[in-house]
Amino acid sequence: MTSLNNGKKGETPYYPVLIIGAGATGIAAGSQLKQKLGLREFKIVDRQSGIGGTWWINRYPGVQCDVPTSLYSFSFAPNYVSKRLYPTGEEFREYLNEISEKYQLASHIQLNTDVKELRWIEADAQWEVTLQHLVPGTGDLSTRDREDRATASGRESVYLHEEVVRAKAVISCVGILVEPNPWPSSVQGRGTFKGDVFHSARWRDDIDLNGKDVVILGTGCSAAQIVPSLLKEPFKVKSLTQIGRSAPWVMPRLSEPFGKENYARYAPTVYKWLPFLGYVNRVLIYLLVEVIWSTVFQMKHKKWRAAIEKQQLAMMKEIVPEKYHDIMTPDYPYGCKRRVFDTEWLPSMQNSKFTLTNRPIQAVNGKELVLGADGNAASAEQRINADVIILANGFEATRWLHPLSVYGRDGAALQEVWKQRGGPAAYMGMAVDGFPNFFIAVGPNTANGHHSLILTSENTVSYILKMIKPILGGKVDHIEVKKQAVMAWTEGVKKDLEKTVFVGCRSWYMDEEGYNSTMYP
Repeated sequence: MTSLNNGKKGETPYYPVLIIGAGATGIAAGSQLKQKLGLREFKIVDRQSGIGGTWWINRYPGVQCDVPTSLYSFSFAPNYVSKRLYPTGEEFREYLNEISEKYQLASHIQLNTDVKELRWIEADAQWEVTLQHLVPGTGDLSTRDREDRATASGRESVYLHEEVVRAKAVISCVGILVEPNPWPSSVQGRGTFKGDVFHSARWRDDIDLNGKDVVILGTGCSAAQIVPSLLKEPFKVKSLTQIGRSAPWVMPRLSEPFGKENYARYAPTVYKWLPFLGYVNRVLIYLLVEVIWSTVFQMKHKKWRAAIEKQQLAMMKEIVPEKYHDIMTPDYPYGCKRRVFDTEWLPSMQNSKFTLTNRPIQAVNGKELVLGADGNAASAEQRINADVIILANGFEATRWLHPLSVYGRDGAALQEVWKQRGGPAAYMGMAVDGFPNFFIAVGPNTANGHHSLILTSENTVSYILKMIKPILGGKVDHIEVKKQAVMAWTEGVKKDLEKTVFVGCRSWYMDEEGYNSTMYP
């Protein structure tokens, strides 16, 4: 394995391993390359202006993880000393920065750098990678918004220059929730709206919400955290209208033992001196969610699911005003869509400034939104005022690796291969035939609806390192999975998914054709 860059000017930079993404998975990959393989020559690139991935870019009020901290941390860097049972977005970013400092990753990380293209060079058994260096901060915009800015203000307002590098192996740590969904195209007159519109994943601190009529689209996890936050200090909204298409199943969060204040005061000290208790806590939570998976999430266990549905509906009706009961009653099985874990959203619906509706937005006229009928044959359209619209309508989650272009053996485009096969698929979610030395951490069908994705990413990274080790050691030139292995794995996933609750409804786990490339059965 010969380096293409021995310090001479003009030669192509070379890295034994290139990692795409400086989110949690990318930080894990870099840390473990050092800890397990002793590798010191690798590069982590990320288009955003800071590390953290989705936790860097999601800075909306109330942003918090819905998995307990002890489980939402890596086994090689457990976080048992948090003052909260659930980490906030800021706390998790701090956690990732601590890991980065511990493993001295700063010199390996290159921010404000977008990966435009990967191309396999057969003769050299290496990947040729085209990088786009961005104007600092523009990588925090969505791809759509970056292109709009480049069109309006010139490409130099976004793109500084391109660079071509080589890598022996590439690990994609690109996340799932990356590109925000746009404002629904079915809304007429979108361009006439005279207020402000932004996505929850691109929060605008520069927009004053005080005294404003605010509308939020969506009833998912982000919306459930934003709504109660905007109804509390320091915000002073005039009104808050939440518009959702379907009701989520809402679960209360676990409560801190002995209360929030006592937990914050004593838990960090106890777990610091008795880390074994933190580990026990982690294992107990792990086992609890596995029991839920083995029962409620399996299609055959209708009685278990019916019992928990009855319990959650009763809880909702005790808290939520009666006028919202029908709107907040899901019409699909528990667990089929992403559940909302929250203890503040439902009580906030009692606030006099709050309105919940499932009427769809049909048209926009200035600052007036025209809402359609609510399903009642006698109801007419409704008009409401909106100064600000917050889109909490999710992400393009089924467009894996988009907009990255990956060209494997014989110039085959990964997206085209997936299209011909009916949808994104990879052996164990991490490797595709025809794309040697290319590994996907947290790839197709590796997410789950009940557990910590941190566990998934750590296990995936550990497996990938086993594949990379003989490459770096010069024992093999490249590693490539067989097509029959990919196809057999994919068919097994499809078959097993049919046994789960995920087939009971349409959700963001699936594309428009109903292909589920997200969940692991």
